[in-house]
Amino acid sequence: MKRLNLLASFAALAMLASCAGPFSGTWQGRAIDAERPFSFGSVTFAPDGTYTAEARYGDETRAVSGTWSMSGDLILLYGEPFGERTYRVEETERTLVFTDPESGGSMTLDRFN
Repeated sequence: MKRLNLLASFAALAMLASCAGPFSGTWQGRAIDAERPFSFGSVTFAPDGTYTAEARYGDETRAVSGTWSMSGDLILLYGEPFGERTYRVEETERTLVFTDPESGGSMTLDRFN
């Protein structure tokens, strides 16, 4: 039983470490143009796999929160009001570029802290 508990603890830590990737922290979205229906004003990715964001939909801004996880170079975001979204992520030390695999549209986030 101890062995099973130990294995479960390691699995939980591994999952947490996979989310804590180098882009945990707060990011600021760049200005959007009229052709993009959605962008982040700012977003904080927590090491525990949750996020909070200011999401911009045209002229409207909404508070959004949910969970995130990584699989290779893909990030899966789940949150209200938009449900589940997947983006390809390109990362540098100071920027993230999220690209929608279906539309090819992208948004750039700059590291805030």
